[in-house]
Amino acid sequence: MQDKKNSETFNLLKIATRKSSLAMAQAQLVCDLIMPMSAQLVGMSTPGDENLVKPLVDIGGKGVFIKTLERALLSLEADCAVHSMKDMETSFAADTEIVAVLPREDPRDAILGAVSLDALPINARVGTASVRRKAQLLKHRPDLNIQLLRGNINRRIACLENKEFDAIILAVAGLKRLELNIDYSPIEIEMMPPAASQGTLAVQIYQKHPNYEVIKDIFAPLHCQKTNSCVIAERTVLAGLDGSCRTPISAYAFIDSSQKIHLTGCVYSPDGKQAYQAKSSDDVQNAEALGKKIAQELLKKCGGKSFLAS
Repeated sequence: MQDKKNSETFNLLKIATRKSSLAMAQAQLVCDLIMPMSAQLVGMSTPGDENLVKPLVDIGGKGVFIKTLERALLSLEADCAVHSMKDMETSFAADTEIVAVLPREDPRDAILGAVSLDALPINARVGTASVRRKAQLLKHRPDLNIQLLRGNINRRIACLENKEFDAIILAVAGLKRLELNIDYSPIEIEMMPPAASQGTLAVQIYQKHPNYEVIKDIFAPLHCQKTNSCVIAERTVLAGLDGSCRTPISAYAFIDSSQKIHLTGCVYSPDGKQAYQAKSSDDVQNAEALGKKIAQELLKKCGGKSFLAS
């Protein structure tokens, strides 16, 4: 909730978002949370949304979803941007900052088209755009025929319904946020550990915006420190591994009732035949140090960054 002074000072907040139905729904969640502040969604198409044929790595990596929105911030076309934090690279545009990380939604992946991975027939066609999911699927089921499937959630579901795939893998968080009436089965984290930051939303703003302080104050109440600590640990693993969308990496942290943060990181070969895991825990305030520790352990176990570049 905003105080009267802020609302009078800044009458309309322009929120940059991708045009996909999920991105718009996520940005709308943010709009609802800052009421009665008036906000307008500025839907944008990114190269990652427009080219659905090539893998993300061939069109600039996962950052292609973010850079268009960042340009809107820097040009003052928008006052803030709402991102799926999983799509954000470990570094982002200069003079911008993340001012709010919202409470995390369910971080698990889900299978659609079958009740479980084990229920899939031999050589089943499974659609995904994620190198992490592909490696994890092949680790568990080397017989599976993993095929590239990109596009928004509705397009992916349509491909499944058209029998182009026997099953597809999507994030539970997106399915929940879109409130889709469709059957899906969550995959337990132990079997398919999620990508760093999966299920989290971030609000990014421009530090040189003329209303910087006001905008920052608007989003301050949305920030979840618990989620942010987990995200810091997970993204530090990525940074330590120089992780990109070409590298199958998972990193997942949670905080227990005693305020200890537990972090597990995994790296995989693209075919899933090699997998290395590291896990540890520490006090919450040491989230970044814990992430660095896990990254170093993974590098030691896998033989260095040459493994990640393979």
